[in-house]
Amino acid sequence: MKSLLSLCVIGVLCACASSRPDHFYILSAQPQAAARPPSTSATPVVLNVTLPSLVDRPEMILNTSADTITVLEHERWGAPLADLVEQTLGQDIERRRSDLLVGGRGAVHLKGAAVKIRVDVVQMTARQGDRVSIETHWRIIDARTSTDLAGDEVFSTPLGQDRYAAIAQALGDCLGHLADRLVAQIQ
Repeated sequence: MKSLLSLCVIGVLCACASSRPDHFYILSAQPQAAARPPSTSATPVVLNVTLPSLVDRPEMILNTSADTITVLEHERWGAPLADLVEQTLGQDIERRRSDLLVGGRGAVHLKGAAVKIRVDVVQMTARQGDRVSIETHWRIIDARTSTDLAGDEVFSTPLGQDRYAAIAQALGDCLGHLADRLVAQIQ
């Protein structure tokens, strides 16, 4: 009995020793330079971003072909991906326009915001060794100018390195390109 118990304990210890560690990733606002402080008369903006459920999960997803994916169990996002995308895009917008103060859908202090931006990420694709792309639809409602603009575009960034951290960097770059497009639309 003792030898059976010892064998079980050794087996459990070996299983624990052979497991891979998890790696966690975040998104970085672009450009990397520190954001300028918002102006005293900054226009409040409410930003709402949605992601497809396929990619809105803790694990990174790689597209391996047109109809197959790989779920990377040990390569994980440091927070819910939808939150990371919304926060990073908001920071990207603020870094491009210091006259805008961006808050997410839960921002209580932005009730009655003059500008509302809704971004639907229709598809997010990451192909290791190739590129990351996001297909987006957006709508900008600006109460100040009584405008309601809609658009859609695919933003794509090549992967410079064959590491998982490069996927997070490329996704951040795609969000920076999206921020450029959105900022150009806001009067």
